[in-house]
Amino acid sequence: MNKLKGKKVILIGGSGFIGSHLAKRLAELDADITIFCKNPGRIKKLPFQNANKIKAIRGDVANYDSVKDSIKNQDVIINLAAIVQDNAGFEPYADIETNCKGQINILEARKRFNPKSIYIFLGSRAQFGKVEEKDLPVSEEHCQAPISLYGIHKQTAENYCKLYKRAFNLKSIIIRLPQVYGTSLTKEETDRIIDKIVKKAVKNEEFLVNGYGRDIKDLIYIDDLTDLLIKILNSDIEDGIFNAGSGEKIKLIDIAKKVIALSNSGSFRIVRFPESIAKFELGSLYFDISKVKRAFKWEPKTTIDIGLKKMINFYKLKTK
Repeated sequence: MNKLKGKKVILIGGSGFIGSHLAKRLAELDADITIFCKNPGRIKKLPFQNANKIKAIRGDVANYDSVKDSIKNQDVIINLAAIVQDNAGFEPYADIETNCKGQINILEARKRFNPKSIYIFLGSRAQFGKVEEKDLPVSEEHCQAPISLYGIHKQTAENYCKLYKRAFNLKSIIIRLPQVYGTSLTKEETDRIIDKIVKKAVKNEEFLVNGYGRDIKDLIYIDDLTDLLIKILNSDIEDGIFNAGSGEKIKLIDIAKKVIALSNSGSFRIVRFPESIAKFELGSLYFDISKVKRAFKWEPKTTIDIGLKKMINFYKLKTK
């Protein structure tokens, strides 16, 4: 059942990697899509059918007036706006403007002008900090102890949602994510670890595997994430916190080996974490995703092998 036909959906900060893929899926379902971002010119370049029907609004989530004006009359608001710093980076003011003040602006605007809207906020594995092996996989109820600015601010933004629910019965759906990977619709390369590894491998270059590759990770392929978001919007659930992921756990060194085997090129060297980022590294962390699977009757479909192969093919075409 498609409940999204004609529904007004706004993607705050929706011109990037996740937003472009989600806009494509929403366009296929005939939703009325608006993307609110700092660079609306990027929207016109999206390479899929009906992309020209997507409206684009220039705005900054840290500016309350532009947020207020944009979310009126929207049926669905999805907050994708975030500054994701490298662990070694430390720019607290820029980060807090987008990741915390931006959240408050959306919640205040919803409270005053659109309290019945469906709201989805994307959280992060970084909210949990370092987790002991006995506590893996991480459940929704596990204690959060973030060790980076990004994690602290994501936790704070989530707590704002909880506060506005308690004070004003303003409902929010929070999806906490591991690393999201996949091919780019905008053709702009990202700086995620999987992209770095694949780009080096397809050029037959050496890449580094930090931390000796021992940490166990979870990844979620972009198509599985957009599928989950669509299932959420087609459900009757309007509130709750859910951990998402692929359901697969894998060591970073095994990802490196798979990339080399699948691309038949490249090499890697295992090294310790650089001192500048070692203190912020999370170590092994992967989610228990049973709650989100049960609630939305959702199953991740893209195995790590399939996802990596798609990434390899994408970057091979870019190098030709």
